[in-house]
Amino acid sequence: MNRSFTYIYITLLFAAGMSSCSKKLDFSYDNRPVTQPATNSGTRLINLPGATELQINGTKLTSFLKPDVEGTYGPDQTMGTVYFPESGRLGLTYTIPQQFVNAQGMIEDLRLSSLSPKIYIPAERSFNLKDNPTSPFDYYYTYYSPTAGSLPDSLFAIPRGISPSSNPENCKIRLLNLSSASDHYHTGAMSLSWADGTLIAGAGNIAPGAYSDYIEIPYGSYQLKVLDNAGKEVPAKGNTGGGVYVLNPQTGTLMGAGNGTPGVGGFADDWLNYSPLKTYQPGGVYTIVVASIPGYSNPTGSPGETVGIYTNAFQVISDVSEPVNITYARLQAVNVLPGKEVHWQVDGTALGSTLVFTGQTAYGRYVTGTHTLKALDAQGAMLAEAPWQLSPGDNITAWVYAGKNGQAAISFSANNLSTKFNTGVSGNDGSYADVQDVYPYWMRFMNFCADLDEVTFTADNGQAFAGSTGSGRLHLALGVPVTEDPYIRQVVNSATRVLVYASKPDVLPGDWLSAITPLKGTDFIANTALYKTPLLPNSEPGIYTVALVGSTRAGVPPGEKARMIIIKHNR
Repeated sequence: MNRSFTYIYITLLFAAGMSSCSKKLDFSYDNRPVTQPATNSGTRLINLPGATELQINGTKLTSFLKPDVEGTYGPDQTMGTVYFPESGRLGLTYTIPQQFVNAQGMIEDLRLSSLSPKIYIPAERSFNLKDNPTSPFDYYYTYYSPTAGSLPDSLFAIPRGISPSSNPENCKIRLLNLSSASDHYHTGAMSLSWADGTLIAGAGNIAPGAYSDYIEIPYGSYQLKVLDNAGKEVPAKGNTGGGVYVLNPQTGTLMGAGNGTPGVGGFADDWLNYSPLKTYQPGGVYTIVVASIPGYSNPTGSPGETVGIYTNAFQVISDVSEPVNITYARLQAVNVLPGKEVHWQVDGTALGSTLVFTGQTAYGRYVTGTHTLKALDAQGAMLAEAPWQLSPGDNITAWVYAGKNGQAAISFSANNLSTKFNTGVSGNDGSYADVQDVYPYWMRFMNFCADLDEVTFTADNGQAFAGSTGSGRLHLALGVPVTEDPYIRQVVNSATRVLVYASKPDVLPGDWLSAITPLKGTDFIANTALYKTPLLPNSEPGIYTVALVGSTRAGVPPGEKARMIIIKHNR
């Protein structure tokens, strides 16, 4: 269901105040941190354009320090305040303290501004907000022009849900459309989808100025996307995960440093749109808002030069403090047992339906602890059984495969859906060693071909993959996952092909298995119809396992011949 927003009329206040002072003979400054708890109101600001300064009823809550001559903030331009102790500047969200709500339940003369010429926000105005202590509201500050002649900026009152989902394994999401009609790339009604473009029921065709109901979905790691009224992807806010955020002036799709089609100003067309991979936690409540916000640029035509723009893009807002998952883990299962149909049980309960060879289940969600997995054949006879200890936040894939003796066995691989990894570059205190890649194109490899003692995966001509840092592709034994640095972290939009070799402990890469068709980048695109672009991207971001399955022996049925399969672990 679509819900229309409440428009908050802007009142410009012009008032002259009188001031007085009294002489004090002595005074002191108390620099001790404020430790007494501050009571929050039910009103929260969502600062989409990037205002840095906040003033309420004459009280300056931020530091109002000017940036440097370049318009940026360094240590010399940073001074904490009681309300913003770390930076002294307003961030994306801020809950108004109860002390600023008067007896009539109003927050009066609220002003948002910026002192940096690099932060282009609406002209400063005075807002009067109504606080509702029994029904929390968010006030979204954004540019907004749904119709010609409307105001260029506004605050919009949107009720905020704070109740968790009825099923503790789930989270709640909704789509809020505050997009600008003047945007060059994406306009009109918006829809929320999974990574492959499949629409999420209840969050489709949300008109400008409206929002969907909250929708319960199983907690998990998703690359949720927003599609405009033409079915084209709307990008997420740029400059949040590193890298280049340059848009093609004609298509609004990403331009990179050279992985795609030669474009303008030394940039290459990737034909992709940025959307981050994020774990939506059990009990979490989220609003995905589309609005005209900064973060992207267009090439100017001169090599490497760009100019910043505002464009319709989406951001994920946590409507409650994001819970820490200490209870649940996720597990899926795959059948790589040639010639067998398999169905899986976890603690005696079915996980998915019967799987043909290379079939996979959706993820099940389980309370942490030890669980027993069974792989059964089509008649219900036991093929293999194994216990596994699940820890909070785990993402596990169970594989049933044929061992050297022909007997079925189960292998477990742990998938890194956090997208965090260690660079090995730690600095003096280790603070730079761990980083997060919110737009990953990661692959790990597995060997489930019982005819080969070990295999090695490579790019074309036996070469290592660009971005390869570990040994996760080398000398892979049957059914044994690499546990230390298993991923090949490819550049997004890489066109790299995947080849497989029969290797030996002292031979690398070994004999190329030429009868096995190499994988190409476009094999990693789940739904080519999603891309409304002149060309397809070279590949699609995600967290993948590439597994060699089947048999290399002569005379096996065609459906059981050795080949590589792709399992995508995020949705």
